[in-house]
Amino acid sequence: MLLWGKEGSKELASRSNTKFQKRQKELARAEKRKDKAAKKERRLSAKESNPDGGPPIEAIDPADLGLPEFSEEVAEEEEEETVAS
Repeated sequence: MLLWGKEGSKELASRSNTKFQKRQKELARAEKRKDKAAKKERRLSAKESNPDGGPPIEAIDPADLGLPEFSEEVAEEEEEETVAS
């Protein structure tokens, strides 16, 4: 005859919980693999559409990068410094 005492019920509950946790880990791994595959597919399709590797230089705004605006005066001063050196 099978008796369900405090210890027996804890064992069954922990086994079920362990199986549940294992299943959750398996689902998380599968979803991560799926996300990585989708990300890889996006990268490959972006690479095929633009074989040069990045956005066109004209599309990059210096303000987005946090760089100061380029001006002719600054460029001339830098050229003079390099020539004088």
